[in-house]
Amino acid sequence: MSEIERGGVPPITPGEQKMYEQEYRDGAQLFQKALDQYRISDSIFQKHEFQEVMEKAMTILNQTARQLKQESLTDQNSKIATDYQTFIQDPSSALGADQLRKDLMQAQKKV
Repeated sequence: MSEIERGGVPPITPGEQKMYEQEYRDGAQLFQKALDQYRISDSIFQKHEFQEVMEKAMTILNQTARQLKQESLTDQNSKIATDYQTFIQDPSSALGADQLRKDLMQAQKKV
């Protein structure tokens, strides 16, 4: 009996795995770019837009980690989400942004 017939989710193909891994890396890079632009922007409107991009990128990271079924990525996403919240509470803190950047780089290395 196949996994689909048992009500489970079929395993992903090697091609799908590559696609999800690339999507994860792209999401992390998008998050990183939005973070960098957020930090240098003086416009509250631009900051809001960059924040939206970071939140959407976080959604992509979470979705692709679930598709890849890699607990290490899910754990890394939790760190990124926590650091993101810390950063948003105090965007002027270089320490928060640096930790967020490190976690994003770690995430990219895991795929």
